[in-house]
Amino acid sequence: MKVLIFNSGIGKRLGKLTENNPKSLVKLDNGETIFHRQLRVLSSCGLKDFVITTGPFPEQIKKETEEFTDCHFEFVHSDKYASTNYIYSMYLAKDLFDDDFITLHGDLVFNKELVEMVLKDNHPSTCLFNPDLPLPEKDFKCRLNGDYLKEVSIHIFGEGCYTFQPLYKLSKETLLKWSDKVTEFVESGNDQVYAENAMNEISDTLDIFALNYCQQYINEIDDVADLSRVSREIEEYENR
Repeated sequence: MKVLIFNSGIGKRLGKLTENNPKSLVKLDNGETIFHRQLRVLSSCGLKDFVITTGPFPEQIKKETEEFTDCHFEFVHSDKYASTNYIYSMYLAKDLFDDDFITLHGDLVFNKELVEMVLKDNHPSTCLFNPDLPLPEKDFKCRLNGDYLKEVSIHIFGEGCYTFQPLYKLSKETLLKWSDKVTEFVESGNDQVYAENAMNEISDTLDIFALNYCQQYINEIDDVADLSRVSREIEEYENR
């Protein structure tokens, strides 16, 4: 099992905090960067092989990994980070999809037990939803078909839709199917949408089981308010 982290985000909504560093290197209140926390938690769960996509300030991302000497890192840089969505970074990384993968966005903060839950689940491919939270206005939501993922979008609401976080466990077969559809999108010039737009077109063939994460913690950081709130919430969660 390998890990793919999409770290090509600019983080404009974080203002001055991302003037001189990538979004994932913004520091939480405890002084640890988002990316460092991800690597610490994931490696403590036995995950040691990482593919990291980069955008602005790639050398800073690489330097952040140096402490993790027992891990192996491969970096995939996007020169088009300012004009494309992360679907393009997924396209650039496609030749490295040679195993089952955990894939996640570089702005996610989560607890160790959540990763352990994902790894222990016996379904080959999984995603995360929470039926107990209100649907966010501007963030990812999912629509389920029974226990399986049907659609991911920021625009969907209504029956069968739930709060969703983009951390997946994907079998090699499932990842390659998704990657093939991503390639179709990108090579036709459709590179400014979410990779989930491509996934939605073939979701019925992917069998991605939806795991309820309501007993765990995972959240994304998009702006300064998120940074303050998530920093507080993860500390409270881990100290409860």
